Amino acid sequence: MAEEKFIKPEKSIWKLQDGTIWEGPASELPRANADLIAKAGWEYPESFLKEQGWGKKAPAKKAAPKKKVETKAVKPSENK
Repeated sequence: MAEEKFIKPEKSIWKLQDGTIWEGPASELPRANADLIAKAGWEYPESFLKEQGWGKKAPAKKAAPKKKVETKAVKPSENK
């Protein structure tokens, strides 16, 4: 029988209401009503953490292409 791998997270792991995973202390949570998945310093089975969505790489956000800014010469107005 294969041994289960255990992980001891350095930071607490929270699941926000929108389903995203956030790591850090409760005092720095970006939104209220998050569920604590794993407490910092405690050991948890790797399979449990993966079930909760921890350890998955978020898809990289592609940077929007920069628009070319055209500078046009403006003639001074002669309204005196």
